Amino acid sequence: YIGDLIQRTENELLKTPNLGRKSLNEIKDVLASRGLSLGMKIDSWPESPSEGS
Repeated sequence: YIGDLIQRTENELLKTPNLGRKSLNEIKDVLASRGLSLGMKIDSWPESPSEGS
């Protein structure tokens, strides 16, 4: 989901296998065109299963 993506940081995304700097920049460009950015906090968004306890 887009909400999961925008809450992640650049460093977190760069740890994703096969996702490099070029792909990261493309993601950031698309998000920016929609008024979004990485590292945003969405208080009402549920935690992803990997982040929960």
